[in-house]
Order: sequence, then structure tokens, then C-alpha cells
Amino acid sequence: MKKYFSVVFIILFFFVIYTEKGVSQTNSYTVELARSFSKDIFESNGLPFLQPVVKVVNSTSNAGFFYDARIPRMVIKPYFKFTIQMMYGITPESEKTYSPTMPAEEFNTTTAMSYVDIVNMNIDTAGLIHYLFLNLMYDGIFGSNKGLIDVPESAPTALGNQKTSFELRHSALDTLIKSHPLYPLLQQYNLESTIDSAISNFPNAFDLPPGGNINQIVAGIPQLIVGSYYGTELLLRWVPTMNLGSDIGKFNFWGLGLRHSISQYFDSPLEIAIQSTYQGTKLTNKIGVTNAELVAKANILNMNLHASYNWEKYFTIYSGISFDNIEINSTYKYSLPIVMQWQLGLIDQYAKDDNGNYLSLDEFGTPNNSEPTEGYPGDLYPQTAEVKMNENQMRFTFGISKEFYNFIIGLDYNLGKVPVFGATIGYYF
Repeated sequence: MKKYFSVVFIILFFFVIYTEKGVSQTNSYTVELARSFSKDIFESNGLPFLQPVVKVVNSTSNAGFFYDARIPRMVIKPYFKFTIQMMYGITPESEKTYSPTMPAEEFNTTTAMSYVDIVNMNIDTAGLIHYLFLNLMYDGIFGSNKGLIDVPESAPTALGNQKTSFELRHSALDTLIKSHPLYPLLQQYNLESTIDSAISNFPNAFDLPPGGNINQIVAGIPQLIVGSYYGTELLLRWVPTMNLGSDIGKFNFWGLGLRHSISQYFDSPLEIAIQSTYQGTKLTNKIGVTNAELVAKANILNMNLHASYNWEKYFTIYSGISFDNIEINSTYKYSLPIVMQWQLGLIDQYAKDDNGNYLSLDEFGTPNNSEPTEGYPGDLYPQTAEVKMNENQMRFTFGISKEFYNFIIGLDYNLGKVPVFGATIGYYF
């Protein structure tokens, strides 16, 4: 207990000095608190928010590697098969929502003391206010005032649609502030007004990132197969940067693989082959009114075993089992939510265009303008978060194909975490 009061006294000593120097900074502390809390929100929820869209896009593009298992052991001259692999991926409902997490931290005197530099007689006031705010969240969710802060059960992923916010009622925050272990001492030194003002001016709702309401992904990938050398084929894929629409963004893609015949080594009514491919993708998009920038790079390893049976005069049926490993590195550059910028006075809620229409409101009365105006600069300090993902999945493929003259057609279905329908149209020579 003695140590506790010693630490608290040191914190308050420096807080007195810097509060007297910067009472007018209260609004800047509120903005800085909003910015720090925004970063906390993204670090806690960024992975489940972004992972589904990257997973669905890459799972969809990671199909269509084979349409039969026949590979000649040796040919007099190389053959070439040029195909367009078309994929239609269906977004599972489970990928449209996630359970959000509210940033929170239990009060600890040692942690609080880390915001004080005794040697240089300095205190990180904004950092301390941010830490105390996280204490309030902990108390309102898990502590003695459990229930004052309500965390939504679900929120939309980048594929979802519903609008979700963290509600931060000022009456609840006021109760939580006055219940904080430091509050009686802040009152004793007449310091509570700085904390009260910074937190009570905090917006009463914090919007979580919205989704794009994406129900399906459609892709078309050119593919070239070159064979055969001792029953082995080379596969090449490449897609230049293309815009898949505002919901998905810009996408480019490359891939290569090798496929080898197993059935050449023994008599079998089935053709059997193994294949390994490696692909790289890049997805970029701008999301929402504030044009938050997503850059997601993925490396995808696929290994599959497949078999086919050919009715010479009719068609070929084929099936395969695949293992996919997807490794994704994403960066997300974002500003404060537009509603929060509006509530903090960073954008002018009363600004009008030349026709007298409000710039900052859409037809629902929601702020939708992030353009700065005189005296209202907006969020000048966008933040960048990095999200890394690694995921494995199994995939089962069933299909039917036909080669006639020099043309190739095929249809298949891929059963996995993301259901994908595929079609093959091509020409060989």
C-alpha cells in the first residue's frame, strides 16, 4: 500500500506541472485519445475483420489447376494448352461476421508509472490519459462496474454488411471515472477536470469498420500448360493488375507449378497425377469515406493428388484432393472514423456546397465528407497497422471435361472452406 501511494504521488506531482502548463490542450488530448483508441480497436479487431476477404479472394483464385490427370510420358515435340480458368467463389455466411473485442487493461501502478520520466521530469500526459481510459473499459466490461460498457456480440467483416458501433455513454464513462483508484487523489489536487474533460468530450459511439456486403467473388485467370517431359508438365499463370470493383479493389496474380503422372509407372484404369503450385497475389483497395488503404500480399502453396477416367468418345470425369497453405501480409492505413472526426470537430458539420447542401451529411444524416475546410483540417495523422495471417485448408474437387478437335471445356466444383465453382475453356496445339 505504501508503494502504491508513493507511485501515485509521483504521477500526480508531474501531472500538476503539466496540467498547469497545458490546460488549453484538453481538446488535443481528446483527439489524441481517439487516435490511440482507434489504433487499439484495429489491433484487436483487424485480423478477424480483414482475414475473410483476403481468404475468399485467394481461395477462389487457387482453383482450376487440372481438368484431367492424363499426361503423356514423352512427346516428339512440346504441346501447349492455353485455357481461361473461370472461378465463382461463394462467401460463406460465417465469413461475414466476427466477435469484436473491446480494448481494455486492468489498472496497475507499475504500468501507470511507466508514463513518468523522473530523470527528465517529464510525463506522457496523453499516454497516461489513454491508459486510464483503457482502465475504464476494463472496469466497465470485467470489473466492479461490469455491464456499464456493452460489447456487441458481432460486427461485420470486410465481406459483411451490418453497421456496428462501440457505444460509450457519457453517463457510464462518468461513473467509471469516479470509480477509478486514482480519482480521489485527482480530486484532492484539483486535477480531475483535465481527465474529466478529455474523456467526457470523447465521442459517445465508435464505429467499427464497415463491410462491403460481398456475397460472391468472380475471377478469370489465363493459364498455360507446357508438356511433356517424362510425364511432367509445367503450368504458368499470370494476371496483370485489374480492378475488380469498389468492393474488392485492384488485384494481380502470378503462379507456376509442376504436374507429374503417377499412373505411368503401373497399369491402372485411372489416370493419376500429383501437382505442386506456388502463387503470389496482391490486393489493394480503398475503403469507406476516409479512403482507408488496404494492401494485402499473399503467397499460396498448393499440393494436390488427382485422378481421372476417360470415356474416349464421350467425356472425362475427374476428382482430386488438395492442401492449401495461404500466408498473407496486410497493411491497413486508416484515419479516424468519419463520424468521430465530425464529433471531434475535425471536419465542419455545417459546411455547405455552392448549392447550399451540407457537405458532411448524406441522405440519412450521417457524415460522409472527409474533405478539409478552413479551420477544419480533418485527421492529419493517419495510422498504419500490419496484419499477418497463415491458414491451411483442405479442398475436394469433382468435375467433368471434354477435349474435342483442339478445344477444351470443363466444369467442376471445389468443396472447402470457400465453395468454388469452376469452368475451363481452352485450346491446345
